[in-house]
Order: sequence, then C-alpha cells, then structure tokens
Amino acid sequence: MVVLVTGGSGYIGSLLIRRLPYVDEFRGYTIRIFDSMASGKYYSLFDLPPEAKYEFILGDIRKEDDLRTALKDTEVLFDLAGITSVPLSFKKREETLEVNVEGVRRLLDIALRAGVERVIYSSSAAVYGNVSGIVNEDHPCNPTSPYAESKLLAEKLYMEKFREAGLKVTILRLGTVYGYSPGMRFDTVVNRFTFLACIGRPLTVWRGAEECMRPYLYVGDAVSAMILAAKRDEMIGHVYNVVTENAKLERVIGTITSLIPEARVEFIEAPYKQQISYGLDSSRICRMGFKPEGSLERGVGEIIEHLKALIPKR
Repeated sequence: MVVLVTGGSGYIGSLLIRRLPYVDEFRGYTIRIFDSMASGKYYSLFDLPPEAKYEFILGDIRKEDDLRTALKDTEVLFDLAGITSVPLSFKKREETLEVNVEGVRRLLDIALRAGVERVIYSSSAAVYGNVSGIVNEDHPCNPTSPYAESKLLAEKLYMEKFREAGLKVTILRLGTVYGYSPGMRFDTVVNRFTFLACIGRPLTVWRGAEECMRPYLYVGDAVSAMILAAKRDEMIGHVYNVVTENAKLERVIGTITSLIPEARVEFIEAPYKQQISYGLDSSRICRMGFKPEGSLERGVGEIIEHLKALIPKR
C-alpha cells in the first residue's frame, strides 16, 4: 500500500515523509513523494531514513497523467501541494488559483477513481481574513489574499467530495509555521527574524506591531496533527484549527533576543494604522488528542543550532 505526500519536498512535507515510516499504522507502506520541485528544494530529499521504502514522482498537480501515476495504489493522501506564498499570490493570482484550486479539483477526481480512502488537506488560518480575538472553526471566513481565497475554495471542493462521494476528508487550518525542517522556509516571521539575528542584522519591527497576536505552529506539531488526522476516524468530515501558541510579536522578539543577546531590534513607523491581532482556538483538535510539543523557544533554538556558525563573535 502507498501513502502519498503531495508537496513532499516542502517545509512541512520534508519532515512528514521522515516521520511516517515510524508510525505504526504505516509501517511497511511505500511513502510516495509527489512534487514539481518548483521551489528547487532538492536538498530536502537528502538522507531519507534508509529502512523506509520511498518513491519519488516528479510531476505537476495540474497534469492528469502525472496525477494518475502518483495516485496508483494510494490508500492515504496528505495534500500539501500548492503555491504557499501570500506575496507571490498577489503577483501570480491566476496561477495561484490554477494550482491551488483547479489542481485540487483534478487531484480529487482522479483520487476517487483510484480508490483513495483517506485525505488530509493542509489549509491555512489565512482563510479567516482580517479578524480579531480568538477564532474557532465556526467563525466566518473572509480571505484577503489570492492565496487565502484559493485555500478556502479548495476546502470547499474537499468537503463536497466528502458529502457527495463519501471520501474520508479531514481539513487542517494551520497557524504560521516555524522551526527547523529539511525543507526550510525563511519567509515567515519567526524563521526570518531568527535568521536575521544569526547574521547580525537588525529585526525591523513596525511600531505598534509588537502588541499584535498571531497563531504560531511548530513544524513538528503540524506533522503530528496530520498523522493524528490520518489515524482518527472521528476527525473525518471536519475542519480543525492547529496552533502551538497564540503569541504577540513581542514574545517572538523576546524569545530570539533571549537566545541571541546580541540581536538588535529597530522600530520603524508602520506604513498603515490597521494591524491585525488574532489567535486560533484549537480546542476542537485537542479534544481529539492533539498535544502540542513545540514552543517558540524550541523552534527558534533549533534554527539557531543550525546557523550558529554565522552568529557574529563578540
């Protein structure tokens, strides 16, 4: 049997493919990685666990032939594919919708014909839009970027297949992911600020933004939530917020400066007054057994450990 991870070379996927072989329910399965490698993260495929059985398929989620090859004999699908950059989605709106929505539509059609039993879809807290306070899964969604819009549209496609075709679907709305993985990203705030501190550059903060709260998700906890969703039948047909900690930016900055005392923080005037402050209520997935094991200290510390040679010496 096959477990398929689309976007398997990415930030979360590169850690998931290393954890799956050690999950009892998937021992002996082939871990099939499907990726276009558009991000160029070939290095994230280095040194996979030698005792596991892997397959790699270079393909495009928009191409039916590639999807048919990837989905053959697949029992469980972790869908992490797609364009994940909010700024890029504004520049490439049509491509974002084509990949993140039409790609999912094709993936679902072929997955049903191939007999896929279970799907875990990686969505985003960005679907809520400009909200405030702590929001749960029943909060109205009002996406404010093409990326967020595409994730919400894809969610709807998945839930349609759950209701109409009985596909076992679970949707996870992830907070802002941070921490070390083989397929690192440095365009999110925790990872970016940590990198800047390691190379001796100042952390530039909009004045007032330090009081704004965001939902942060340790990358290891993101993987744990996905594995949990694949194991728990009670989670089928539902949407779950996933977060390690709702924290103000000042806590992120404080964590980094506590680990790198030399780090400098520079405050500048914000280009606009409206600054969003919100967090995620993750009590629904916690009732399913999700227990975050990460922390900002752990995630920042991991990145520092891998970049410590760059930290300027006193």
